[in-house]
Amino acid sequence: MNIRNMLPGAVLLGLVVALLASGSGDPRQITEILLVFAMAQGWNLLCGYTGLLSLGHHAFVGIGAYALFMATNLLGISPFAGLGASVVASVLTAAAMAVLLQRFRDAYFSIAIWVLADCMRLVFGQWDLAGGARGLVLDATRLDPATLAVSVLWAAAALAFVTFAGLFWMLRSRLGLALSAIRDNEQGAAGVGIATRRCRLLAFVLSATVCGLAGGIYYLSVLYIDPAGAFDIDWQIRIIFIVVVGGVGTLEGPFVGTAIYFALRAMFQGHGEWFAICEGGIAMAVMLLAPGGLWGSLQRRFGWRVFPITWAARRSSGLAQMAGIRRHESPKSRGDAAL
Repeated sequence: MNIRNMLPGAVLLGLVVALLASGSGDPRQITEILLVFAMAQGWNLLCGYTGLLSLGHHAFVGIGAYALFMATNLLGISPFAGLGASVVASVLTAAAMAVLLQRFRDAYFSIAIWVLADCMRLVFGQWDLAGGARGLVLDATRLDPATLAVSVLWAAAALAFVTFAGLFWMLRSRLGLALSAIRDNEQGAAGVGIATRRCRLLAFVLSATVCGLAGGIYYLSVLYIDPAGAFDIDWQIRIIFIVVVGGVGTLEGPFVGTAIYFALRAMFQGHGEWFAICEGGIAMAVMLLAPGGLWGSLQRRFGWRVFPITWAARRSSGLAQMAGIRRHESPKSRGDAAL
């Protein structure tokens, strides 16, 4: 076997091993790593493969977490069963936001979803049923403290695996190529029969669901939630840093970005704001010197691709058949909305 062909996989495997080892055997830290990785992959679907730059995905982290807490406390169900409420709340919230944002494009879309996310933080801060600004404590009577950390770790690992495997499968399908076509040329994609609005809506809802479920799992391990933490824009900053530095529009990029993020955090632990300064400096340097991210640059220069997703495109007879979702509208009407 060609050693050169094995090198990309070896590099990625080394990063994964180093990333998990950085958890130092602490289940909570490994859980956080897996959840942030899953959120980055979900956001990458929307931005890297669909072309929608969201600055408000931290809203779904908070929505998913609050849905779990309120379902558990008010209905008396198991917190792990409450994760179903996280999924439902994320899907409904994403669908409602899509209706509000459907006429916004490019920077206007990014700013509008950011504003909506901050409005949600303010609403939950004033909502007495959700604990207001004081937050909520999870009813943990149905949980076993001895196994909670390990159970949450397995839930996080399942989410990370299902998210990655699902994206890998989807991007190799007709829908994945349709999303890429929309990202590259929305008018052209609409012109050959791809339902641009429907495809983008599906990507938006899937991305939101991943973040909402990750938020529910994370705060399940904490047992306490408040609006300032659940809707903190730091969640969005982490995701953007990981995807931008690792490689936008690549499945391998979030592996690289997650490893760099948590390595930096461990390196600057206890050094105050130096972590944020270094984080911003690295992000700016990558955007200037390697606009496609570190893995994206390696991919273009050396052809490194551990998870190929382009082979399905070669077997397709055309974008209209590939998308499998035709609409009987004019090309002009197809391209009117961002979602």
